[in-house]
Amino acid sequence: MNSKQHLGEPETYWNRAGEISYAQAMYRSADVERHIRLRLWNFAIKIADEIRIPNSGRVLDLGCGDGAFANEALASRYRAIDGYDLAPAAIERANAGASGPHLKFFATDLVTFNYSALPRYDGAFLIGILHHIKAATPDVLRSLAQVTDKIVVLEPNGNNVIRKLLEFTPSYRRAGEDSFRSQEMIDIFSGAGWRAIVRRRLNLFPNLTPNFIYRLLTPIESYIEGNSLLNAICTVNMFGAVRQ
Repeated sequence: MNSKQHLGEPETYWNRAGEISYAQAMYRSADVERHIRLRLWNFAIKIADEIRIPNSGRVLDLGCGDGAFANEALASRYRAIDGYDLAPAAIERANAGASGPHLKFFATDLVTFNYSALPRYDGAFLIGILHHIKAATPDVLRSLAQVTDKIVVLEPNGNNVIRKLLEFTPSYRRAGEDSFRSQEMIDIFSGAGWRAIVRRRLNLFPNLTPNFIYRLLTPIESYIEGNSLLNAICTVNMFGAVRQ
């Protein structure tokens, strides 16, 4: 399965990130990186349980990046994990870090990929990928319905004003960041044949949060997430969706 031969600016950005690891490319602080990634990965697993993706199942990690989520969070839980991403350097890193033969990673263009060629999956994880293929998202979700009936989706909260302002900065523009507004994401699910039965708004911290702000706000993060008004400032939407 081949990747694009000529990468555009966002693709080039993520391929370079794959060379050094996404963690180093995306975060200013190692403490913030560990907090955000491990916490959101745990929530993704909890949502997978809520929508009954079986622990022993075969799962798809679509937009797997450098394989960190699959290798560190999924590997010990599922019987087989297949990851797909556009960036060849990221896929090389993912395969190098694979913790067993049940993890396999492939470089491919997620927009033009023939999803009908995939095997059947018990569930799929889409962790921060859809806003990078925004125009193709409805088609990709419709295609996924051919191979699975359960998906866990993490996307930036496009209703967050700070997030939308950050997307005008050079680094966010190079990465191709263009987040969905929350209702927009729900409507796309519905139009593509999916029903979001689990929804969470999480995480106070943009990736580039300095350590002193992280330390200051961590004690109140859970409270803000649980407040239906205050959680508007959280940076991430997570969904568990099933086929309608």
